[in-house]
Amino acid sequence: MQHYRIAIIGAGAAGIGMSIAFQQLGLDNEDMVVLDKGKIGQSFLNWPKSTRTITPSFTTNGFGMPDINAVSTETSPAFTFNEEHISGETYADYLKTVAEYYELPIQENTPVKNIEFVDGHYEIQTEHGLITSEYIFVATGDFSFARKPFKYGQHYSEVEDFTKMPGEEYVIIGGNESAFDAAICMAEQGKQVSIYTHTTGLEQDNADPSIRLSPYTQQRLQQVVKNGAAIELNVGYTASTIDFSDMDRKYVVKFNNGKQVATRNEPILATGFDATTNPLVRQLFSTADGEIELTELDESTRYPNVFLIGPTVRHADAILCYIYKFRSRFAVLAEQVMEREALEVDQTALETYKANNMYLDDYSCCEVDCSC
Repeated sequence: MQHYRIAIIGAGAAGIGMSIAFQQLGLDNEDMVVLDKGKIGQSFLNWPKSTRTITPSFTTNGFGMPDINAVSTETSPAFTFNEEHISGETYADYLKTVAEYYELPIQENTPVKNIEFVDGHYEIQTEHGLITSEYIFVATGDFSFARKPFKYGQHYSEVEDFTKMPGEEYVIIGGNESAFDAAICMAEQGKQVSIYTHTTGLEQDNADPSIRLSPYTQQRLQQVVKNGAAIELNVGYTASTIDFSDMDRKYVVKFNNGKQVATRNEPILATGFDATTNPLVRQLFSTADGEIELTELDESTRYPNVFLIGPTVRHADAILCYIYKFRSRFAVLAEQVMEREALEVDQTALETYKANNMYLDDYSCCEVDCSC
């Protein structure tokens, strides 16, 4: 049995960034462990090969604005790979490079099977034995937990490469980033694509990039349409069922307004993700109305010293779904834990996080408001 003060579950952007924050604020590597059921950056490795980050990477570190996709103040995917919008595989390489640079205590291929709260500490049963810890940080993200509300339909996360899809025409259910990314990639290959969605972020007045379609996607869409690609956008449609007709060998999508659409290729579900279906989240956190309940410190309301980090964190209108958003909580939470444990915090490192706009301790300042 191995005992650690801190156990971080998930070696993606959140897990790697959180472990760096602990290290830089003064926690010994021997006091923490990062567990992942696969490899470092496994969720990024699982991205469709055609997918790119919609947030642009640029090496702005010297001006108090770290690369928007960096997980620490001293690194930059743009500098390392000379790319602005990088693939999931490249981003996983970035995380692996960062993990090696900081010599982080990561155990790959170590699935967590069960967690129990026993006598004031946590017993974490993995496929390689028992680990105990005082604190748990859940950094499992949401990419592994696709929302699939219909009997049929291939979810966005299940597609290997949207530039290599068979057939000539596709129906996509959903109207935000993943829906348009799929549509653009397939339209560039000459496919006829129809998007059906209740709402879309395409022309949202809200400036929050968690709600409004990104400039990168908008630009790609404008270019593909200019080049004559066929993308049909249907707004105001809520899909109710997807069935398969043996007679016609077609998939039939039915909508709440009575409309039906038939297609020979299985529809693409750009229906998002649902982290509340994660067994680990269900065990350690309470949920209500599809949301994970958290304290103001991103802590579980069910168990002490259990924190959620990463893109699934929500607080009222604050949606931390991008790296540049959720990384701003790393130093805040690391400081909080070290104070609880009466450990000395490296104030110079803490000030570095603050100077680099990676220290968000007040969610009330997260409203996105642009005049023009």
